[in-house]
Amino acid sequence: MRKNFGVIGLGKFGSNLALTLEKLGHQVMAFDSNESKVDKLKDYVTLVGILDSTDKKALDGSGIKACDAVIVSVGEDAAASFLTVLNLKEIGVKNIIVKAKMQEDGRILEKIGATRVMYPEMESAVRLAHQLTSSDILEYLEVSPDYQVAEMDASKEFVGKKLEELHIIRKHNVLVLAIRRGSKTIIIPGGKEEIVKGDVLIIVGQTNDIVDFIKKFSSKNGK
Repeated sequence: MRKNFGVIGLGKFGSNLALTLEKLGHQVMAFDSNESKVDKLKDYVTLVGILDSTDKKALDGSGIKACDAVIVSVGEDAAASFLTVLNLKEIGVKNIIVKAKMQEDGRILEKIGATRVMYPEMESAVRLAHQLTSSDILEYLEVSPDYQVAEMDASKEFVGKKLEELHIIRKHNVLVLAIRRGSKTIIIPGGKEEIVKGDVLIIVGQTNDIVDFIKKFSSKNGK
């Protein structure tokens, strides 16, 4: 399903996030107060612009409140993060994801309206520790620019068919890792597993194959 994302703060983390979301077929509105950072993305995302996110009036006028989720990545400036989250909450954004460096900042961000707080430095350190001690393929995929793990609503043309009938991996070079069905998750489903309406497929493959697969079938879901 194609979604609309807002990204505020186009440093290394924010710009890479915006580019990846766009590459995966979503619409991205990207903003920063620095003109040079904005210029670097102007030909690669749906909409990019100069914006002071601490100015609630400017934020409201940007159209960002129409996004399914807004990711805030304004660097080391905790005060700017706090004010940006407050502004987003007040203009009606429902899903606000914020990058933070310190857990103390994260607790404040959650109290003032962030729905999720990320700690990239801490999370990458934990991830590296696991990668150094594990051969888990998902750990490799998570850091490989050539592969993606994604999820999508099952297309209506999949409903009522068994996985072995669909030949997804042979036809599309995409592997179904799991099926989420309500509160239940079927890990590594067998070929006899039948797709039902409302299923969400967790898939893995090369980035280009994942993008093509989602574009081909996401508009045909049964919703």
